[in-house]
Amino acid sequence: MILFLRLLLAHLIADFLFQPNSWVKHKNQYGIKSVKLFYHILIVTCLSVLFTLDYFTWEIPVFIFGFHYLIDLGKIHLKPTSVNNLIWFLLDQFVHLLLIIFLSVWVEGSMPAMIDVAKDVISDELILGYALAYFIMIWPSMIVINLATKRWQKQINQSMEPNLVNAGKWIGILERVLVLTFILIAQYQAIGFLIAAKSILRISVKSEVNARILSEYVLIGTLISFAIAILVGVAIKI
Repeated sequence: MILFLRLLLAHLIADFLFQPNSWVKHKNQYGIKSVKLFYHILIVTCLSVLFTLDYFTWEIPVFIFGFHYLIDLGKIHLKPTSVNNLIWFLLDQFVHLLLIIFLSVWVEGSMPAMIDVAKDVISDELILGYALAYFIMIWPSMIVINLATKRWQKQINQSMEPNLVNAGKWIGILERVLVLTFILIAQYQAIGFLIAAKSILRISVKSEVNARILSEYVLIGTLISFAIAILVGVAIKI
């Protein structure tokens, strides 16, 4: 575990602290010919070896240099223009994380222990319940809210000015995740604070056309969203 944390810290420092935006632009422009790409991979490798305090294990520098180079090169050349930058960034970091986990397990020889941990995780009712609850907060509940408010959506779209694309969807997902988290950690007063904060932010709609219609629509969606999160959270705790 300690090796994993050291390698992860080295990766984060190299990727975010020691990689200027000018290097990122240079890598994206020149790809495999970019000298900045080589500098970046060299920094990642050196930091990884330095942080592990293990200067005689050849797998660490070889795997970090080779696979980090291939991952970054693949990101540059395979990234579709239609893919959201956030999604591609998260995918890139996830692949790097898998590399660090694999290397940690390989060097420490802890594969049997990792398998046992994985078995314990997928056999734990509480962990599976939490995973199921958060999954419900993101996708099924979004569909339920959309269907429940469908009868008013056309009327709202006709009366509203253009707004941020998918902003409402992300606000709903985040608020449900927060409410569920507050319930699971027994911080119920924070739910009231969240409702108050959202109510304050909606004061500005009084100056808009058809403000009452919009306010009622938002209130309905919010109450359904909160109700789903609270019911699921209480069910998981029970």
